[in-house]
Amino acid sequence: MKILGIVGNPRKGGNTEILVEEALAATREAGAQTEIILLADKNIAGCDGCDSCLEAHVCKIKDDMQSIYPKLEAADAIIFGSPVYFGGVTSQAKALIDR
Repeated sequence: MKILGIVGNPRKGGNTEILVEEALAATREAGAQTEIILLADKNIAGCDGCDSCLEAHVCKIKDDMQSIYPKLEAADAIIFGSPVYFGGVTSQAKALIDR
């Protein structure tokens, strides 16, 4: 089983990263393969609503999201962590979700 952890915190080493890593550690103990993605390290643009994903089944925006798509598709489960800012997830997390 492949478990992907995504940390939506714009700061490295914060509480969200610690919590996601703890959750991944528990899945590793159960025999899962894990990987963690820190959105603080990524440049992900927001969706521009061009609909190329609907027409060509490919996002036309060339950024770090291109390397994340295959990991999302290969994962059996995703652990997604984000701090709550102003009642919602961080802008980095929202950009990933929207894409």
